Formats: sequence, C-alpha cells, structure tokens
Amino acid sequence: MAPLLASGGLFTQTWNGHIAYSLPSPRYIKKKTATMEPEQPAGYFSTFSILDPNRTNPEGPGKPQKRNRRVYVCIPCHRRKLKCDKGQPCSRCIQANAADDCVYQKFPFSSKHESGAEPGETPQSPTQDSPQATPGPSGNEARPRLHGITHWSTIASEFREGWPYIAGLDPEWGPRFRHLQSLKYLVAALPVHHFPFGEICHCSETRENALQSLPPRPVVGTLVRCYFETFHPIYRLLHPREFECELEAFWINVNQHSEEWLAQFFMILALGCKAAPVQVFASTGRRPGAWIDQFLNSSQFFLCRSPVASAPTLASARTLCLGVIARLMDIVKGGETLQLASLMGYVSRMAVSMHLNRTTSLFPELSPFEAELRKRLWVTIQLLELQVAMRTGTSCIHQDYDAEPPLNIDDTSIYHTEHGWILDPTTTQPDYILTDATFQTRLSDIIPTLSEITNMLNTTQFTAPKYDKIQTWDEQLRRKLQEAASVLLMAAQSQAKYPHRPRIQLDFFRILIHRSLLALHHHYISAPRFKQFPSSSHAIIRSSLEILNVHQSWYKPSTTTAPRHRHHSNIPYPTHSAAVALGKAPEATLFNNNNSSYLSKLVLLDLSRDSFGAAMLYLVVSCRRLSLNAIQIQQQQQQPSSEARFATTTPTMITNQNDIRALVSSRLEDFRERACNSPSHYDEFISLAVAEGCLRVLLLSGGNNNGGNMVAGGLREVADGIERTILEGKLWTGSGGGGGGGGTGFTPVTPGGGFAEGGGGFMFPP
Repeated sequence: MAPLLASGGLFTQTWNGHIAYSLPSPRYIKKKTATMEPEQPAGYFSTFSILDPNRTNPEGPGKPQKRNRRVYVCIPCHRRKLKCDKGQPCSRCIQANAADDCVYQKFPFSSKHESGAEPGETPQSPTQDSPQATPGPSGNEARPRLHGITHWSTIASEFREGWPYIAGLDPEWGPRFRHLQSLKYLVAALPVHHFPFGEICHCSETRENALQSLPPRPVVGTLVRCYFETFHPIYRLLHPREFECELEAFWINVNQHSEEWLAQFFMILALGCKAAPVQVFASTGRRPGAWIDQFLNSSQFFLCRSPVASAPTLASARTLCLGVIARLMDIVKGGETLQLASLMGYVSRMAVSMHLNRTTSLFPELSPFEAELRKRLWVTIQLLELQVAMRTGTSCIHQDYDAEPPLNIDDTSIYHTEHGWILDPTTTQPDYILTDATFQTRLSDIIPTLSEITNMLNTTQFTAPKYDKIQTWDEQLRRKLQEAASVLLMAAQSQAKYPHRPRIQLDFFRILIHRSLLALHHHYISAPRFKQFPSSSHAIIRSSLEILNVHQSWYKPSTTTAPRHRHHSNIPYPTHSAAVALGKAPEATLFNNNNSSYLSKLVLLDLSRDSFGAAMLYLVVSCRRLSLNAIQIQQQQQQPSSEARFATTTPTMITNQNDIRALVSSRLEDFRERACNSPSHYDEFISLAVAEGCLRVLLLSGGNNNGGNMVAGGLREVADGIERTILEGKLWTGSGGGGGGGGTGFTPVTPGGGFAEGGGGFMFPP
C-alpha cells in the first residue's frame, strides 16, 4: 500500500491491517506551524498509535491517540531502531565508535507519584528536586527490576537526585564517568575468566612442575595456619587435625594424594597468602600476589584433571567452595559478578547431586565422622549461597532439604585410631555452651529464615509482604542475634587462648542479620511510601549504623597490631637468615592474639564489603531525606540500642544529617584505600564516592541543584580525587594488580619455579 501523507507523518498499513505512524522527516520538521505542540525535551519520545482503525474514536473520526511513554534504550539505538543491550555505553554504540553519544532518556515527570518526589519537594521544581532525577527500580514498580532488592544498584536508585550520576546516565557527566570506569583496568592483572574450570594464562603443565613450584615447607606450614586462623572460624569446611595428618603424609610421599586433594591444598595456600603477614614471603623472592596467582593456577590445573563433574567428592566440593570464597574476596583476577553467581549455582547443584542436602540417616554406611563432615560442608554451602545471593541480587537455590545441623562439639572430640577417625557423640554440648561448632550451629538455625527473606525480596515476581509480617521477621532476627551474642561474648570473656574468635564470629553474624533487615525494610522506605512507615526508616538507619560500627572496629586496629597492608611495601624485608628463623617458628614469632585478630578482620573486610557499601548507600538516602525534613531521627536512635549490652563496638551517636554525612565520608576512606585491590573494589569505590559527592553538594547548596549544574560541578572534584586514587594505587602496585595480603607488585619468576635470592622451593624427588 502506498504511504499516505497525513498530519506531518506517514501512515502505512501493516500486515495485520493496523495502521502505524512513523516520525516525519527532518525536512518536514522545519515546516512545523505554530499550532503544533512545542518541542519536547531532549531524549523524550512520543508514541502514536491508531487504537481504533474502524474510526469509532469518540474524539473524532480517525484522530490518532497520543500516548507518552518512557524509552529505556539509549537514544541512538532508539533513533536507529536497533536492539540495545542497555549498557553504559551499549555494545552497538561502541561498535559505531559513538560511545560518548550513548545517553539515555531523562523523563519529564508529570506528577508527584511518577517522579517519586520526597515529601517537601515539588516535582519539576528547580529549587528542591533535580529535573534530571531518574526514578529507580523501586520507585516505578510497573517496570520489572533487573536486579533484586539486595543488589547495590537497587539501593542506590533510591537516591533520586544522585542516581543519574551514580549510574552515569546524565549526558554531561556520562563521558567523564565512563572514563573513570575505564581506569579500573589499570589495576587488573592477567584475567582468569574460566576459573576454576580452565586456565587461559600460563599454568604448570605437569604434576611435577606444579609441585616443584611450592615454596619451602616452613612457608607452606605458615600459610596453612593462616588459613585456619582466619577462614576456618567462619567456613568450617575441614577438620583441622585430619588435614594436618594428610599434610604430614604429603611431605613423606607427594604421589599418594589424589588430584582433588591437591586442588584443595593449593586453594588453601592461595587463601592463606591473603591472610599471611608479608614477612612470611621474604625467603621466597616473590610477592604475595605472585604466589596467589601461582596457587590458583595450580589448583585449577589439578581440579580439571580430576573427575569433578562425573564423580565429585567431598574434596572437590570443598575446592569449589574455596573458589567461591576466593571470588568473593576478588583474589581471582578478571572475575565479574555474574561469574560468581554462575560458580555458586554449579556448586549448589553439585551438592544436591551428592545428596549433601539429605539427612545422613539415609546413608547407614557412613561413619559418624563422615556424616559430620557432610553436615559441615552443607551448612557452609548454604552460607556461601546466601552471601552470593545478597551480593548479586539473586535467589538462593535450595529451600528443600532435611540435612541435620552439625553437632555442637569441639574438634578434640574427633580423634584418630588404627580404625580411622572416631567421633564421640556423647561429647555433644547444649546450644548455650560454646564449642568450636557453636557458630556453625547458630548459622544452621538462622540461614533458612535469611534465605526465605532473600528469595522473597529478590524474586522477579516480587510482591510486597504485609507490614505485620515485616515486623514479625524483624523481631525474630533481632532475637536470634541476641541469643547468639549471649553465648559467643560470654565465652570470649572466659577464653584465654583465642578470645578474638567468638567476637569476630559475632560480628560476622551481626552483619548477616542486619543486611537482611536492610533488605526487609527496603520496600517500605522506597519513595513515595516511606512517610507512611517511619519505623522502617528508623530500622534502616539503625541497621546501617550497626553494620558500619563493625566496619569501624575491623578497619581501625589498635596501635599494637601490624600496619595496614597497603603500607606493607614500606616494611623492610628481613634478611634471609631472619626469614628462615621466622619460618622455623611461625607460631612464636608471627602469630599472637593481636596479629591473628587483625589478619582475620582484614580478610572479613573483603568478604563483607558489599554489606558495608549497602549500609553506606542507605545512610546516604536517609541523610538526604533528613535534610528535607521528610523523616526524623528516632529519639532512641541517639541512645544505645537494646543490643548494646552484647555489642563488640561502641555505638555511633547520630543526631542529625551532618553526623551521617561525616560518618559516610570517614568510612569512604577504607574503600579509597582498598580501591586498587581489584576492579570490583574500584567499581564499588566509584559508586560510593559519587554518591557521597552528590550528597555533599546537595547539603551545601541547601537542596538547590540549579538544574543539576551544581552537582555536576561538584563531581568534577570527586572525579579528580578518584583519578588521583587510581594513579597512587598504580604506583603502589607496580606492575598492576596488587597481590593478596596487601602485597604490591611482584618479582619476576622464571618458568619452572625458579626463584630469586632466598629461593629454595620444594623439589620433586627423583
């Protein structure tokens, strides 16, 4: 059918008889008359359609109805009618060498409800609300969210005036933001995208070469101890005494262990490097970061040689769990969030195939010791799955299981005889008695509730629960936290050897609980409904402060502990003879209660940094609303909470929005200091720095954004600070990609395990 010229556009009849309207040509646009509608803002599109082709429209025969809708693809792809992946910039604009033109629509809101305006703000008012404010996922519930509520982008989008800058959607800020994002590749080392299922960089090609690359035996022993001192109190994957016996047997005959055990062994060494003092590596001639890469490559080499897919064992399952921990800490270079979720999904499905989720009574052939190891492994997999779901905004896979919790026993209740490992079940203690397994038994009790909450909030078909259900969950979680605190803290006061362990376990437990409470109240603090539920706003501030109190206690060690890892490069390496002496007596020289506690906290800073970032973002949103008098600080907020008698830190007193902004700024320094540890660390630092910069400018301007010019101007200073941070970090890390444990750069190593001065790696026997 020939096109017909009408109303400045072209009507064409489609294959199903409907009439479609296409935009007029540029030549016709120049001929618009004064009677036509005024030009729409940049990035705004109108969709016209003939809803009644039979001309029964009451407004007039054949008159098209106008429907305004927001376009979620970038403007260039929309104009060219191409499919857009909604990237920043999208792949099509990158291919077209037009990345700077890849901007998204700024929707001109027409009502207070659509704009998600805060109380006290007027939509489209230049004095109180930025016209560039973009509604976040929770503000426009008609639009499905790409990520769940626990994902950082969902939280950040509640900061309406800052979200276009945090996400890089503002046209003026976008190019500078993309430039800052590109700088993260300065801190990335060789990527290992397929870890732990394949290597794309140099790796030992034979078993002999992999074993020859081991450091001296004293160093290996120290790294193993570092792992058990820092990771084992949280992730009880192994029985320490059993692994010690297996390691002794390994030194006697390196050929008697399977590939699964060797893969697990090298993963333990890699994580041990992250927690070890830098002096441990003085005799090896290599930095911690180089050893981490070597151990990761060797681990995946042995894992790929094992039947991990066809016949998985407990050792291979533990190796993959250790791989998830390594990705959570970003010691695996080149990793992305989606890869973390994919790896965790594989581990979870493998656990089901091994029937770890089923009661051990179904397997009468198992000894009590083997049944206990399976229980410990299953609880650890549940914990890792919960952490990954919270970080990635996804759901936990397992909700159907009947596995029993681990026994509340000490590790000394398991001993070795000529008949194998024996577990004495008569030594099981009540729940209120502290043992080596108390923390894991408490986790097994609370994880089902936390997983249920996470799945409900991160589902694609989210339906807000009733508020009385939210309050019931809130009370239940706080009660569980107090019960755990009453056991762990009282035991910490009476334990002489390692009093810091129960405190660190309680801090980790507190982070899990309060991170869930933040997500639980998120729906009821989203605009515009938060004014109706002030108790949720108070709960958000309270939980955020609790999380950041833990962050403060971990980030600022006492003056008697070791210096921060970033400055380890300033510590002179001991001589070779001194290093050998350290290796011969690591327990007496390197490990005391202060150093062990400090190293454990540094590790947990990386494992829980997404929770710290979420707490800071919630405080940014709350601070902005406080400045607009949209919410008020609860009177009880100024006093220690009911959990104060179980607290391991001094509560932070908050009286106004200035106190919150000062707290966020001070906590941002930790993210700045660790920004060059990995690309993921850098991305998180950018988001928090931009959010804090937007908040600071808005507070100083009294809410007058002047069309976004003041925020954009203030962010130039933030961008300069980010660039200085990455350049300084590049100088610290030398060759790019800081090592684990704060090691910076590395000394080149010849292939085959050759070392510089102070070498002496384990030699494979002839």
